[in-house]
Amino acid sequence: MLKQIEEIYDYLQNKKYKDIAVYDLSNEQQSCNIMFIVSVTNQANNKKLALQLMEDLKLLDYPEGFNKGEWIVFDLDEIIIHCFVTSVREKYNLDKLWKSKFIDMKKNKVEAKKKN
Repeated sequence: MLKQIEEIYDYLQNKKYKDIAVYDLSNEQQSCNIMFIVSVTNQANNKKLALQLMEDLKLLDYPEGFNKGEWIVFDLDEIIIHCFVTSVREKYNLDKLWKSKFIDMKKNKVEAKKKN
């Protein structure tokens, strides 16, 4: 699953999402194993990027929150992606709630390069 997480992380970076955070919820009583939280500058950008993500993932239905565009949630079964406008992310502060489950993707990538 780490490879899939890295692929999604890289995809989100390439699409210009900001402040990408990844959390491992596999030992929690949650409906997903991995949660991504990302930020964008405004609702229009969030909706634009969500449409690109929908197209790339070949999703037919709009994700939860798409109409308003402040907080868009992609439920991909084992993986959830929360796409926030920055001010809304700060308001709900899911990062604080799950901080003990944070996966440092930058550190993981450095360690993987050292092994190769």
